[in-house]
Amino acid sequence: MSNLEEISTQYREREVARNDYDKEDVYVSGHDDALSTGDEAGKGEVNGQVGGATDIKTRQSSITKNKYNKNREYNAGTA
Repeated sequence: MSNLEEISTQYREREVARNDYDKEDVYVSGHDDALSTGDEAGKGEVNGQVGGATDIKTRQSSITKNKYNKNREYNAGTA
């Protein structure tokens, strides 16, 4: 192992200690904090919803003010 690897391993272990995730609770694309499950943390798509709770609420509010929606999508024919 090179000197750089030894030093970086020490820093990595120190940073992981401050992180919410560890070897038992690994942060991956399927983790609850990575998915849009109604909390603020998740941003990935679940059941057609993308983003945290505030993102979804803001998007829904913006859509109600917009003349384009699921029934009248924005495209070349409606633009």
